[in-house]
Amino acid sequence: MAFPKGIIELVDSLYQQGVNEAVICPGSRNAPLMIALTRHGGFKCYSIADERSAGFFGLGIALKTGRPVVICCTSGSAGLNFAPAVVEAFFQEVPLIVLTADRPKEWIGQWDGQTIYQENLFGKHAKAFFDFETDDCSAAPLTALAEPKGPVQINVPISEPFYPEPGFVLEKSETFSLRQNLSKHKAQSTKNKVNFAYFNQEIASADKILVTVGQMEDNLIFETLSAYGIPVIGDATSNCGSTIAHDLLLADESVWPALQPDLHIHFGKSFVSKRIKQFLRTHKPKQSWLIHPNPIGKPDPFLCLTHVINTDAESFIEGVEWTTKSWNTWNSTNITSLQAKFFAQPNWTELHLYNQVTEAIELESAEVHIANSLAVRYINWTLAKFTKTKVFSNRGTSGIDGCLSTAVGAAQKTDKLSISIIGDVAFQYDRNALWNKYIPSNLRIIVFNNGGGGIFRNLEGAKDLPELDEFMETRQGFTAENTAKDAGISYYSASNPSELDLNAFLHNQGPALLEIHTNSIENAAELKKYMALFKA
Repeated sequence: MAFPKGIIELVDSLYQQGVNEAVICPGSRNAPLMIALTRHGGFKCYSIADERSAGFFGLGIALKTGRPVVICCTSGSAGLNFAPAVVEAFFQEVPLIVLTADRPKEWIGQWDGQTIYQENLFGKHAKAFFDFETDDCSAAPLTALAEPKGPVQINVPISEPFYPEPGFVLEKSETFSLRQNLSKHKAQSTKNKVNFAYFNQEIASADKILVTVGQMEDNLIFETLSAYGIPVIGDATSNCGSTIAHDLLLADESVWPALQPDLHIHFGKSFVSKRIKQFLRTHKPKQSWLIHPNPIGKPDPFLCLTHVINTDAESFIEGVEWTTKSWNTWNSTNITSLQAKFFAQPNWTELHLYNQVTEAIELESAEVHIANSLAVRYINWTLAKFTKTKVFSNRGTSGIDGCLSTAVGAAQKTDKLSISIIGDVAFQYDRNALWNKYIPSNLRIIVFNNGGGGIFRNLEGAKDLPELDEFMETRQGFTAENTAKDAGISYYSASNPSELDLNAFLHNQGPALLEIHTNSIENAAELKKYMALFKA
């Protein structure tokens, strides 16, 4: 048979533009795409059976490499199972190339098997849609990488027969002779020219400046701006190294008026903390600037945005003339003292255990992937901080789906310990993350098992509902032991201090999973006691 026309050229065009990794989900209709990718010779290919997990696995790789990653599936509902990862990639601004195999167009809507409407399958949550039969799909990689980065879909209708005859040899395309440097394009795309004169004037005239940092990769914002006395606050996901315990400081609303800034500058994407949003919404600054090369829409979570400055953080910080003043009224020394006293008396509840885990990980050469939703909040509240440990989290849409799969994918691309910190519900929801042959020796998984979705016991309004136990908290009695054994992962379990050996777990020879068992009612009571320390 003749190989379906154009597929070899499509795959080679992706490679020639610097795309070299593909996550392929087994199927029939996508067989020609699978063959073109695996036999090309230029792609590192992974086979992941569960499309939902595969999408997040690819997301994890793209997070680490900064390059577009192909995720490929067969026709029908398979592509829809990519949707959670595609949506996360869209809002977290991660480049993915989604190759969806499809039935021939004449069979769409004709009750043919595995046939759905796949054009623009992800709607507004894909940056672009390419029809393989009518569009120039070679533009997909640069589209995915252009700011704001994100996912693109290429839909590929394929007619039968699509299995090659024995002995079929894939012939390389010679259509593209120059391999473009996507990393160079990435660097250039964020260096937009900005006239800093106006912004310099506003900074010089401001009495109080506040800098907030949302989710970002490693950055020097705190180190640079704190030298000028400018308060910089950020969640653990900001990777900015801020030492200001802003969420606990703002627990006392009586201090809010004194902290109100004239000028607010925001770097990065979303913020976990609700308090900082509520603070700025009620105590609005005169000006609020968003620093982003090309944001999706005009995001204004603080409801006070006045300017979008289209450049990257590094260019803005270098281009502005900063002034040293007595800016910093955000002093959390007293907060730190209260935290130290509280954590000096540990007990077997999640808050103390998260603090202990954070301290232990900081001593290692590691990266952490923090799951939603209580896990990422605990990391913000503890006394121990990740300062040298890079933090990742699926905070684009903040869903629990795919948190572990993202960590497994990212672990492929680092020699450091890659540690997933995850709750029991998020783990069980995504345990197919371990249903593949790509579990690396540097993977560590810490499952906090409190028998359900513990965050709801801490939410005002939810915690007192009679439906809490059955319909909100997702009570469950499963453990991670059998899943770990099925995946060939060393399993550790701890229900009390004598059973917890973090050193042995972290230095296990090969992948390992630690399950820490706690009581959700005791956890909620301890957290309530802790938060009461910081309120007026």
